[in-house]
Amino acid sequence: MLFTFLFFRIKAIETPHKDDDTQWLTYWVVFAIFNVFEFFSDMITAYFPIYWFAKWIFLLYLHLPMTRGAEKLYSSFIRPFVLKHQDHIDKAVGKVHEAADSARNAYHQNVKPN
Repeated sequence: MLFTFLFFRIKAIETPHKDDDTQWLTYWVVFAIFNVFEFFSDMITAYFPIYWFAKWIFLLYLHLPMTRGAEKLYSSFIRPFVLKHQDHIDKAVGKVHEAADSARNAYHQNVKPN
C-alpha cells in the first residue's frame, strides 16, 4: 500500500502543472522512501550513537526551502530510477489493484449483511 501511495505522489510531481505543492509532494516522497529504508535498517541504527541527531539534521536538510534537499535527492536519484522502471511499476500497481478488487469481491460474496 505504501508503494502505491508513493507511486501516485511521484506521478503528481511529474504532472505538467507545477504549483507550489511540488516542493511538499517531493518532500513527502523522499521522506516515505527514507522511512522504508529506516524500517529495515533498525539493527544498524541501534549501534549508531548519534543516529537521532543525524536523522534530525537530515530531515531539516530535506525540509528547509533554502537547502531544497528533498528536490535535490528526488531529481538525482528517485526520478531517474522511477522513469527507468515506470512500466514495471505500473504493472505492479495494476496487479495490486486487481488483487484488492478480488479480495473485496470475495469478502462481499462470503459475508452476509446483517
